[in-house]
Amino acid sequence: MRNTLQRYHFMRTTWWLWLLLLVTASTNQAFANGADKQVNGRVTSEDGEALPGVNVTVKGSNIGTSTDAKGDFSINVPSESSTLVFSFIGYSRQEVQIGTQTRVDVKLAAENQVLEEMVVIGYGSQKKSSLTGAVSSVSPKELTALPVVSAEQALQGRVPGVRVVNNGSPGQTPIVRIRGIGSINYASGPLYVIDGIPSGDLNNLDPKDIESLEVLKDASSAAIYGSRASNGVIIITTKKGSQDGKLHVNLDTYFGTQSAWKKLDLLNTDQYIQYATALLGNAGIAMPGRLSDLNKPVYEGATQTFAQTHTDWQDVLFRNAPIQQHQFSVSGGNSVSRFFTSAGYFDQEGILVGTNYKRANFRVNSDHQVTKFLKIGQTLTFSYDKTRGEQGFGGGRTLVMQAIRNLPYWPVTDPTKPGGYSSPTAADGSDPDNPLRITEMDVTRNQRIKLLGSLFAELNLTSFLKYRFSFGADVVSALSNEQFPIYNDGYKSRTQYEIRNGRTSYFSPVITNQLTFNKTFGKHLLNITAIVDKQTFRTNTLNGSGYRPNNDIDQMQGVSNPSANSSLDESALISYVGRLNYEYNGKYLLSGSVRRDGSSRFAPGNKWGTFPSLSLGWRISEEEFLKSVPAISELKIRASYGQTGFNGIGSYAWQSLVQADNSNYVFGGNKLLGSYFSSLGNTELKWESTEMTNLGIDVALFNNSITFTAERYNRNTDGLLLEVPIPNSLGYSSSPLSNIGKMKNWGYEFQLGYNKNDGDFTWNASVNLDMTRNKVTSLATESATIFSGKNDDFGGFDITKTEAGHPIQSFFGWKVDGIFQSQAEIDQANAIDGNDQTKYQPAAAPGDIRFKDLNGDGMIDGNDRQYLGSFIPKFSYGGNFGASYKGFDVTLYLQGVQGNKIYNGTKVIEQGMLRLFNAGTDVLNAWTPANTNTDVPRAVSGDPNNNSKTSDRFIEDGSYMRVKNFSIGYTIPSKGLAALTRNTITRARVYVSATNLLTLTKYSGLDPEIGVNGSSTATGTQLINGIDYGMYPQPRTLQAGLSFGF
Repeated sequence: MRNTLQRYHFMRTTWWLWLLLLVTASTNQAFANGADKQVNGRVTSEDGEALPGVNVTVKGSNIGTSTDAKGDFSINVPSESSTLVFSFIGYSRQEVQIGTQTRVDVKLAAENQVLEEMVVIGYGSQKKSSLTGAVSSVSPKELTALPVVSAEQALQGRVPGVRVVNNGSPGQTPIVRIRGIGSINYASGPLYVIDGIPSGDLNNLDPKDIESLEVLKDASSAAIYGSRASNGVIIITTKKGSQDGKLHVNLDTYFGTQSAWKKLDLLNTDQYIQYATALLGNAGIAMPGRLSDLNKPVYEGATQTFAQTHTDWQDVLFRNAPIQQHQFSVSGGNSVSRFFTSAGYFDQEGILVGTNYKRANFRVNSDHQVTKFLKIGQTLTFSYDKTRGEQGFGGGRTLVMQAIRNLPYWPVTDPTKPGGYSSPTAADGSDPDNPLRITEMDVTRNQRIKLLGSLFAELNLTSFLKYRFSFGADVVSALSNEQFPIYNDGYKSRTQYEIRNGRTSYFSPVITNQLTFNKTFGKHLLNITAIVDKQTFRTNTLNGSGYRPNNDIDQMQGVSNPSANSSLDESALISYVGRLNYEYNGKYLLSGSVRRDGSSRFAPGNKWGTFPSLSLGWRISEEEFLKSVPAISELKIRASYGQTGFNGIGSYAWQSLVQADNSNYVFGGNKLLGSYFSSLGNTELKWESTEMTNLGIDVALFNNSITFTAERYNRNTDGLLLEVPIPNSLGYSSSPLSNIGKMKNWGYEFQLGYNKNDGDFTWNASVNLDMTRNKVTSLATESATIFSGKNDDFGGFDITKTEAGHPIQSFFGWKVDGIFQSQAEIDQANAIDGNDQTKYQPAAAPGDIRFKDLNGDGMIDGNDRQYLGSFIPKFSYGGNFGASYKGFDVTLYLQGVQGNKIYNGTKVIEQGMLRLFNAGTDVLNAWTPANTNTDVPRAVSGDPNNNSKTSDRFIEDGSYMRVKNFSIGYTIPSKGLAALTRNTITRARVYVSATNLLTLTKYSGLDPEIGVNGSSTATGTQLINGIDYGMYPQPRTLQAGLSFGF
C-alpha cells in the first residue's frame, strides 16, 4: 500500500509539472519573438581565415547558433542590451554587447583551450578547468578511427585506468573495467548513460552518432549515480544539429577485409601417424583399426584414401571475411530549432565460418526554443541487429578447439552420411567434432530490436534557476533461435531435429526531475543541483522447444514433445540527489554530492543506501606568483573522496523462492504436483559498498602544447556478495547470497600529450599508462577459498583460486621441476622421506614431468599447489601519434598490456597428449631415451603421471603490444572541391587503414587478448578470466573509406 501511495504522489507531481510547462509555453508563445532583433556577422581567426562551427550564444539564455563553412552566422537576440558570446575550442572566448549593431564581425585569438572545454558530467556539464574529479574524455574522431561495432571497443588503450578486452566474435560485447575489478562473483562493467538514460551495452549505438564520451573514474564524479556506479560510469552524448540556418548532409562509408593473423603449428598426416604410434606404443596399447590401414577410401565410392588426405582444419574453419559500414546523416537548424538525423548499416562476417553480425540503426535528435523561457527536445534511436554466433559446447570444446583436435587424415565432408559431414569414430581412437558441421548445421541466431529515447523540457524560472523534466525509456525485444538438425557422422548422431526458440522483452522507463541553481556573486560561482529520479525494470521471457522427425521444416509449429517456460522479473529504483559546485575567483574549487537510493532488490530495512562524495581543487596557475611564469598554462591539484554502491543482483535474491512441478514427488510410482523452496533468501542482504580516494594533478605547458595528468587512487569494496555454501541436507538447490567479503584495488594513472601547429604542418602525440593492483582482503572465513576453471579436457583440475591475501581469481597449480631422466632419479625422489610406502609421484616413469614438492613431505599432492600469477596486467598502455600536411594525414595507434599471465588451454590440447587427438608439432620433440634434452614430456596415452594437470607449464606471459591501427588519408582542398562540384560537396576525404596490423607477444596461443568464454547467469559470472579455451581471435582488418560533406 505504501509503495502504491508513493507511486501515486510521484506521478501526480509529474503531471502537475507537465501542466505547468504547457501553460508557460502557451502564455509566452504569443510575445516570444516580438522584441527579437536579427544580428548577422562573420567569425575569423586573427589571420583572416574563416572559422566554421564557432558557438555563438546570447549570454544568460539558451539562444544560440554556430557559424557555417564561411564563418558566417545569423542570430535573433532579445534586446539591444544582449551580449553575444563567441567560443570555439582552440581560441579565446570573446563577448560583444549588441547595442544598436546589426552586424558583428569578430576575430578570435588563437589559444589552445584544452583545459577550458566543457565536459559532460552526471546530470550536467562543467568546464574542464573546474573539474575536481577524475574524468577522461574521448573525442568522436578517436571513437570512429577503428572499424568497430561499438564505442566500447574503440576505448581500448585511449583512457588510462580503463581496460577493454575485445573478443573477435562479431557482435560480441567486450569486457570493460574501470580501475580494476569491483565485485567477485558479478560483472564488473561500468554503468552506461546515453543522453541521460542509464542503459546496457553500446552495441546498438553507432559510434558516428556520438558527440562526446566521458569516463567518470573516481567516486567523487560517479557517486551522483549512487548504487550503480561502483564500477565507474561512461556518459555518452549524441550529436545535435547546428544553428547556422543551413542543411548539412554527410556520408561516411568504408569496406574492408578481415583475416586471421596467426595459425598454430599442428601435425600433418605423416607427422600424426608418427606421433600416434609413439603415444600408443609407450602405453602398450594396440593401434586402432583405422590407423592400422589408412589406405582405405575416405568413404564408400571415393578414390581418395585416408593416407592421401591432408586436412588443415584451421584453414577449414578460418576464412577471409568482409566488413562494411555506411552512415548517412542530415542536420541543421537555426536559433529556434535544430535537428540531427542519421541512418547507418554495419555488416561484419566473422573470420570463423558461419559467424556474422548485422546492424541497422536510425537516429533523430531535436530541440526547440519554444519561448525565451521554455526549451523542449527529444532523442530517439532505433536499431535492429542480427547475430549468428559461435556455436560450440563451451569450455574446452569451442570451434577453435575442435579444429585443433581434429585429425589431419580425416575428410571435411562425406556425401554418404546424413547431413553430409563425418567425424572420426571409435576406429580412430578419438572423438573430435567436425567444426564445419557444427557451424554450418547447428545454428544459433539472435535478433534484437532496441528503442532508446527521451523527451525533455527545460524551463528557465529565472536567469539563474532552471527546471528540467525528462522522461526516457529503454525498450528491447529480442528473439533467439537454436537449431540442431539430424545427422550421423559415423560416430556421433542426432536422431531428432531439435528446435529451441526464445523471446525476451525488456522495458525500463526513467523519470527525472531536476532543479539547477547557477549564479555568480562577484568572485564566487555557485552551482546547486537537486534531482528526483525513478527507474523501473521489467523483463519477460518465454522459451519453448520441441522435436521434428526430419530436417525439412525449421518451425516450432507441430513439434513433438513440446516444452515451454516463462518468467517475469521486476524491480525499481528511486533516487534523491543533491550536488553543490563552488568556485572562488577561478582558483579554489569544491564539489560535493549526496545520493540516496532505494531499491526493491533488498529486503525492508536494507532497501536504502546513501552515497556521498567530496572533492577539492586548487588551480595554482591562477595565483599571482605563477601568472608571471609564461611556460605554465595550467597547474591544478585535486583530491576527492566518495562512496558508491552495487545492486546488480537478481530482483528476488533476498526472498526464498517457491517452485511447483512434478519432478520431486513420487507416490505409488506416480509423479504428483508439489511445491518446494528452490532457493533460500537472505533478508539481511545489503549493498556492496565501495569507498574511493583520488589524488590528481593536471599540468599544461607552453600555451597548452604539452599536457600531463597523473592520478593516484585507492578503491576499497566492502560487503562483497557471495553465495554461502549450505548443507545439502537442507534441500535447497542453490546457496543464498550474503555480504561476506572485502577487496581492494589501487593504482596510478599517467597521461602525456603534445600538439604542434606550424602552418601547413601539424602533429600530435599522446601516451597513457596505468598500473592497477588488486587484492582480496577477506572472505567468509580466514580459510575460505573459491576454486574455478575445472575442465576434464584440461586434466580435470581447478585452474584459479580466490582467497584473502591474493588477487582475485589467481592461477593456482603445481610448479614443474624438470623431467625425470631415469628410474634411478625416480627412486631417489621416492626415498626422500625415508618411507618406502610413500611415492613421490606414484605413476612416474622416465620422461615424465617432475613437480616441485612445496611442503617437503616427499609426495606430490594438492598441498603442493601454489600461486602461479594473475590475469590482471601490471601495466596497460596506449599511444596515439598523428601528423598532417596540406590535406595529407597519417595516424598510428598502439595499445598493449604488460605483466599478466594466461592459462593456455590450447597448449594443453597441443602438448597434453591425453588421447589420440591431433597435436602441435612440439610433440615431435617429446622425451625419448634418445632425446633427453627437451622440456616436452614423453608421449604416453592416458597421461598416467598427470603431466597435463594445472601447472606453470601452461601458464604463459600474456604481455603484448599491438599496432592497433595505422591509417593514411587525404582531404581534398575545400576551394578546389567547391569549384569542381559547383559547391555541392563541401568536404571529401579518402583513407586506407589497417587494424591489428602487428602484434608483438611471447604468447604461443592464437591471440593474447583473452576475454571470458563461460556462462554468465543472473547470479554471476564464472571466475575464468585469462583462461584461453580456444577463444575467438581478433582479426586483422584492411579497409578503405570515403567521407563526404554536402
